[in-house]
Amino acid sequence: MNVKKSVILKVFSVIAAALILFMWFTATPKTEAFAADTYYKTYRKWKATKAEDYVVNYNDVAEEIGKLLDGGLEIYENATEKEDYAEAYDCFSKAYGSWYETSGFEKKTLGLISSSRVTVVELQFANVKNVASAESKDNVFELKGEIETLKTYLKEDGEKLSPKDGGGSLGWATFVGCFTIMLREGLEAILIIAAMVAYLIKSGNKSKAKAIYIGAGAAIAASVLTAFIIGFVLKSVEGIAYAQEIIEGVTALIAVAVLIYVSNWMISKAEGEAWNKYLTGKVSSSVSNGKTIALGFTAFLAVYREGAEVILFYQPFVSSSESLFPVIGGLLAGLLVVAAVFVLIRVFGIKLPLKPFFMITSGFMALMSIAFLGSGIKELIEGQVITAGTIKGLGWMENDVFAFFGIYPVRATLIPQLVLLVITVVTFILHIRHNKKLRLKAEQAEQAENAEHITR
Repeated sequence: MNVKKSVILKVFSVIAAALILFMWFTATPKTEAFAADTYYKTYRKWKATKAEDYVVNYNDVAEEIGKLLDGGLEIYENATEKEDYAEAYDCFSKAYGSWYETSGFEKKTLGLISSSRVTVVELQFANVKNVASAESKDNVFELKGEIETLKTYLKEDGEKLSPKDGGGSLGWATFVGCFTIMLREGLEAILIIAAMVAYLIKSGNKSKAKAIYIGAGAAIAASVLTAFIIGFVLKSVEGIAYAQEIIEGVTALIAVAVLIYVSNWMISKAEGEAWNKYLTGKVSSSVSNGKTIALGFTAFLAVYREGAEVILFYQPFVSSSESLFPVIGGLLAGLLVVAAVFVLIRVFGIKLPLKPFFMITSGFMALMSIAFLGSGIKELIEGQVITAGTIKGLGWMENDVFAFFGIYPVRATLIPQLVLLVITVVTFILHIRHNKKLRLKAEQAEQAENAEHITR
């Protein structure tokens, strides 16, 4: 009997121990792996769990992105193999490409907060991925700090973008957002186009300005087509957001090369045209077919660089606004201001004296090439072609003025821009010296001709 009691007690002890272990195991959070059902890797999958009439609330989106970031962090902390680090990096990558970009968070932030805020958040995403790419347990503390900073940014922006009642954007806010998007994205392109058109008019080549208009028109058509393709593919293919960034980055870098070419060509005419005027009695028509094509291609790149993005930026406003009037109103108001800028530059630009006009136009093209270089590299960073983080202590650069000129607190953008700036300054100095020689030659020829008239 004692033996039976002993056996029964042992059985009950084992069962009790098993129950205690089971209860502890289920009640205590797991530390080896992050539960797969606590976060979604893509916005699309998360959105599919919501009702059809669900209006996106960016507080919710910020919270879900935070869960995904925390999931990636936990995987990183407990990583034992290279595949674990890759999985953690994938979480951080999708937090940007499959959440921040895809959900409209970025686009709404740009329209309703500021472009510089988008830059700050995007670069913070880059900081997280840059630290995670080291694949070292020594980086866990730093990675935690970068993730917490990013989550704070997203939470702050989510509260600003989501009305307290959970409804869509207010009409006036939507109008202002759409207006600023059109103005900001269209201003760079229209400044370049207006400067080139004024140049052709000033140099006696007004008829060739049609190449610029054709280039701009082709870019608008290409932008609409690109936006349609990206928008369509975005619904079925993950990671297309990165492809969009790469397209924009490559386009910007091609534009840099063309703008440098056009800038150098324009400054070479500052004295060259004066020399031609002396020889022929009028401003020479010196824009060859090759130069005309270059100007048209520059106009195409300037418009296409932002065109598709502008269309995509408007999509969240269209889908979340109760009325399209604020969207259309903001678009039209922005276009009117951009058109007014074009007219002002064309009218007043051609009234400037020949030499200052060519110098200013050439300098502007050079400045825009430096701006496009910075923004192009930044797009490639966002497209994960380049891994880079921000420079601590240069937070004062994170504002709309610096963003307009493509200047960011990132080594990968600042160093190439500084190199290009030095090259540009040296090139301008050489052109100025060459132009002085041309001017002296023109003056000497004119003096010789006057002396010949006197002797007659």
